[in-house]
Amino acid sequence: MARNHRVLEFYSGIGGMHYAFKASGHSGEILAAFDINNTANEVYRYNFCKEGRDVVVQRNIDSLPYTYFSSFAATLWLLSPPCQPYTRTGLQKGCADERAKSFLHVMDVLGSMEKENMPEFLLVENVRGFETSSTRETLISRLTSLNYAYQEFLISPIQLGIPNSRLRYYLLAKKLPRAFSSALPAIDQVHDHIPGYIPERSLHTRQIKDYLEQLDVSEGEKYRIKEKTLVKYGQLFDIVKPSSQQSCCFTKGYYHYVEATGSILQMNEDIDRQKTNACFLTLSTDKTTSTVAAATVGADTVATSTSAYSILNLRYFTPSEISAILGFPRDFSFPEHISLKQRYRLLGNSISVEVVKRLIAYLLDE
Repeated sequence: MARNHRVLEFYSGIGGMHYAFKASGHSGEILAAFDINNTANEVYRYNFCKEGRDVVVQRNIDSLPYTYFSSFAATLWLLSPPCQPYTRTGLQKGCADERAKSFLHVMDVLGSMEKENMPEFLLVENVRGFETSSTRETLISRLTSLNYAYQEFLISPIQLGIPNSRLRYYLLAKKLPRAFSSALPAIDQVHDHIPGYIPERSLHTRQIKDYLEQLDVSEGEKYRIKEKTLVKYGQLFDIVKPSSQQSCCFTKGYYHYVEATGSILQMNEDIDRQKTNACFLTLSTDKTTSTVAAATVGADTVATSTSAYSILNLRYFTPSEISAILGFPRDFSFPEHISLKQRYRLLGNSISVEVVKRLIAYLLDE
């Protein structure tokens, strides 16, 4: 008989963990979803609370006592705490960072709860770098003292055949005497694959085009890279084509900043990467797109007055395309009034639903 799990979703954002649990093959109910971001909560409600009760709790987690969380008697906690204390661009202060405060409070809550109301299962998601932080040391110490078994992972969607590099840290924990269905060597080792799945990049990795929308002219123009941006920052772009099997991690700065925020699309499949790079090298010196077409496709095929900007046909991924790559279902959507910038920020702060789905399935496997 299927187990009906009682689930708490911490740092719920736009509901990535919710979707992952629903897709994991296990049954249960989300009892509460905690987040302090007004816009994220609005999107969450729009997708999950159209009918029935509102599970969103817009409160500072560290202001809530352990008795509040204990009252849910949840069997599964899903947690995706703030990543800023552990990123390469952050201060990497770990426990000393103010933004780690709420997660440390959750760990204190866990240690204060009655045994019968403690969750049997936990899943924690964060950026690469968390595994070497003082916060991770505190987490492991607390779990060990409370008699939890745990396994740690660094997993990217590319390992599951998804054309996106989004390497993330994951911790799975089970209350003893429950055991993991697959024993992994060295309890303090961070593993690079989910047991039961191929650890290397699959030969069947999908292409970017599997996730793309058909845009009309006006929509296409909205996402087109502006010519002045191309001239100034062209060499910084990570460019992929619809036939590519790889894209960079999309961050909250996508569409607003250029460097290391995510890939852009070159819709013209006929121009290879070498010629594209030659175009940008010329742009960096000539500062004009009208004189570099020959460097892009050859003087014998196009007049030099033709804009390289139009020849390359570069555009941003749309929010719907990014959400599809992250594994959100087709029926996920944003309220119409949520701005384009906000949509990209929310997606950049979210999770890979497909990876978490498989981790939840593995975690709850009895």
